[in-house]
Amino acid sequence: MRVGILGGGLQGCCVALSLAERGIKVTLFDRNEQLLSRTAIANEGKVHLGYMYANDPSHSTARLMLQEALAFAPFFTRHLGLAKDSMTVSRPAAYVVHRDSQRTPEQVSRYLTIVHALIREASEGRSDAYFGRDLSDEPRMWSAAQREAEFDPEVALAAFDTPEVAIDPVALAGALRDRIGADRRIDIRLNHKVLSVEDADTLEVALESSSGAIRERFDHVVNALWDGRFAINENRGLRPNRPWLHRLKYGVSFRLPAGANLPPSATFVSGPFGEVVSYGDGLTYTKSHLSEPVRPLA
Repeated sequence: MRVGILGGGLQGCCVALSLAERGIKVTLFDRNEQLLSRTAIANEGKVHLGYMYANDPSHSTARLMLQEALAFAPFFTRHLGLAKDSMTVSRPAAYVVHRDSQRTPEQVSRYLTIVHALIREASEGRSDAYFGRDLSDEPRMWSAAQREAEFDPEVALAAFDTPEVAIDPVALAGALRDRIGADRRIDIRLNHKVLSVEDADTLEVALESSSGAIRERFDHVVNALWDGRFAINENRGLRPNRPWLHRLKYGVSFRLPAGANLPPSATFVSGPFGEVVSYGDGLTYTKSHLSEPVRPLA
């Protein structure tokens, strides 16, 4: 069996490792000069436990995110041989209620309590699941003095401690590239732009490379593209059954001068505020912009 994976970002690389572990030969295509070179490293690295989604009263987003967060560290421990406590993680995130937030401090507090109960239930008996961190303590509201020491009290109406952390995406990408490059079951094809996937005796992938147009056939194809995913799927008759939002994330990362005080990791909920992630000697600030929804085709 041969499997073609379109896109060498985090999703495509994780699929390649999972299939190779099962003895399946994989060809991994990416249009860039190296794997994990764009969105995979241009992010704050947050491994969300679900605390962020106070605008979802059904808690379905939180349930999905916390399950994925609890699977994150075990996956990379198994595939990369990294100890759970050897990954570079940020300071735990404080969740801050801005004065212009869409939710009041009381609403955010209730939401965090509910999500924390879901986390405790899902993580029971899985002490190593989230980087070996203790997830038992409920988010704690900061005192007025503690909040005023870090934020403008007229802007930050409340703040809560959580155990949620981010992982350094650049370090993770480097370890992943090394691991995938050493696996003989994974054939890496860089500088290959995917054009289409068509029916033949099997599935035929049309690509554009530095040497010209080529076609390759596979028993199965995994579409893990960032750009062009919907166009490829549409040509295969695969359409989203619900609206999709495209999210554009802006970010800046920098190192602090020696001796500077490192601010806390802080996520401002809920609204157009962004978040700060503090690592050992630097910061990442990110802010998202959502486009108009992409509606399913009739």
